[in-house]
Amino acid sequence: MERPGTRQVDLGDGRALVVRPMAPGDVDGLVELYAGLSDEDRYRRFFSAYRPDRAFFERAVAVWSRGGAGLVAVEVDTTRPDRPELRIVGEASYELLPSGDGELGMAVAADRRGWLGPYLLDALLEVAASRGVPNLRADVLATNAPMLALLRSRGHAYLPTSDWVSLRLVIGTRGDTPVWSGGPGGGLRRRGRLLVEAPGGRWHGTEEAREAGFDVVTCAGPRAGRRGCPALAGRPCPLVEGADAVVVSRAPDDERWRALVDAHAELHPGVPVCIEPREGPAGPETLTVAILDRVTAALAAAGHPPARDEDGGEREPRRDE
Repeated sequence: MERPGTRQVDLGDGRALVVRPMAPGDVDGLVELYAGLSDEDRYRRFFSAYRPDRAFFERAVAVWSRGGAGLVAVEVDTTRPDRPELRIVGEASYELLPSGDGELGMAVAADRRGWLGPYLLDALLEVAASRGVPNLRADVLATNAPMLALLRSRGHAYLPTSDWVSLRLVIGTRGDTPVWSGGPGGGLRRRGRLLVEAPGGRWHGTEEAREAGFDVVTCAGPRAGRRGCPALAGRPCPLVEGADAVVVSRAPDDERWRALVDAHAELHPGVPVCIEPREGPAGPETLTVAILDRVTAALAAAGHPPARDEDGGEREPRRDE
């Protein structure tokens, strides 16, 4: 039985492309792969002009020993009986995070871009799923259109970041949607879970919600693409099922967003949904306080405990003064 993630494609020119687990003998090939990247490629990968040294790759190939996983895409000469490996043309790996998710990193040789990136990512997702890792996440520069398009072509959501130059995307290893870290039930946890449906995937109230005791995941809502919103397709959404409440923030007044709210009411009747208006006389900060008060009240009405701060103390609803 093949190991998860192992794949092979005939390239039709006496070569095949083999995807296999990363191994200690791959250090030289990875050094060569990264030496061929442009300055822009390295900036997108590392958020700087960093040129990794050999020690970087020696640590990279040991990722399996740290609970993560790594794959390489290798060109193989199929015209020879011994099928020698010619060069590494791509790599994808994840480091295991304390949350149980994996932090994704990948690189593909310039002359093999196009289908290879998605192919490698799907192979790595297969590995992660087989090892019980629920999600992979990646910090991506807002100007890195190719990587954003790749991750957005999978079921994805957004986690908070501390700046506006990058996005933190999370994709599920199973199904069309990521899940909350720790699983839908969440086990023993001290913070609430707030799912925000917001056009563009960013919400102005994230910091205030976190201060009020909530972990926040943001979804862009109804969207085109290979994998759309599961709720609009009539399927329960794992992110909604695992949330304490949902905020629909400043959604456009169109039928798809109205259908989304209706779908949540039908598919997830036990999860309160609070609608934040698109416009109003109050500023964004006042609107955030008001919507968090509505969330807290909805949770209390549903018999859920209040959100808790980091030391376990209950927080009072915030009021606009």
